[in-house]
This record gives sequence, C-alpha cells and structure tokens, in this order.
Amino acid sequence: MKRIITKNDSEGKSYIVSTEITNIDIPVPNIDDRFKFYNLWLTDSMPVDIKNSNDDPTLNQYISTTPVDNGSFFRIVNYPPERKLIETLAAFTKEEIATFETTTGVKLKVGDRHPLIHMTESIDFGVVLKGEIYLVLEKEEILLRPFDTIIQRGTNHAWSNRSEEDCLVAYVLLDANTGYNVK
Repeated sequence: MKRIITKNDSEGKSYIVSTEITNIDIPVPNIDDRFKFYNLWLTDSMPVDIKNSNDDPTLNQYISTTPVDNGSFFRIVNYPPERKLIETLAAFTKEEIATFETTTGVKLKVGDRHPLIHMTESIDFGVVLKGEIYLVLEKEEILLRPFDTIIQRGTNHAWSNRSEEDCLVAYVLLDANTGYNVK
C-alpha cells in the first residue's frame, strides 16, 4: 500500500514529501497474519497545525481503537474470514486474552452477539473497499459490500467477515463526546 504525503513549501507551492510503500501494519497478536491494521495518519489536536510540522505522527506509534482527545486517525483494516478468529479467541488463555485486550484496546465479550463487540469514543467514517462484512450491533446487523459507507456514532459494534475472502475497510475516526467515557 503506497502512502503519498504532500505539503506546501515556504513559498506556498505544493509538493510531494513522501511516496513510500507503507510498512505501518500492526498484526493483531496470535490471531491471523492477514488481520492487519494499516495506520496511515493520526492527529492529536483540532484544528491540525500542518504548517509547522514535518514529522510523521504515525512513526513508531501504536494507535488503539479510539483517537486521543481532540485527535483523529486514518486507518485501513484487512479483515480475513473470521472462522479462524472466532476459534482462536475461544481457545485463548487468560494471559492471551489480557495481551489481546491490551494490544487492541478491545475487551473480549464472549457471551455477546460477537466476541469483539466494542465501543469507541469517536465518530467513525468508513467505506468498504473490497469484499463484504457485517456490521454487528446490539439489536441488529447489516451486510456491507464495496463502496457501502458507515457513519459509526459511538455505538457498540463489531465487524464480522463471514465470507471466504478478505475484506478491506478504510476508516477515519474523529474524537467525539459520546457521554459514555469509554477511553
């Protein structure tokens, strides 16, 4: 995946800073090597000060499921078929569960509609790029296909890939006040 970063020079002329192949994938531990989070950019304030920053804010940064206060992030997630995921989660030891929860920021809920149902204190904008995936909510679910969009407003949710192919979803998450204080 190539990430192009642009900027304006001291004369206000735009140029390309970087055209790198991203190597910012964070595999979810002990699950499936194809289940990856590609964290492409993050911010820690609004409005974003782009004039005085040359740094790559994603460099050596782990991004959990919720943006920092007044922050945002842009992420693409590759969801492999979930059969292996569900079987692996069910067999986790207490130590593996703790590692998973610490790494992902998601508390496993084995008795719920889906073990990865979680809430983020954010408004999330998502678009399915490839494949299909179910958005699982507490009361219902819906199948999403390429170019379907999601406006996720701080609700409990999970993503369930019940197909035999990987699914790729792009997200932009913005810090929000949901009133639930889940950070």
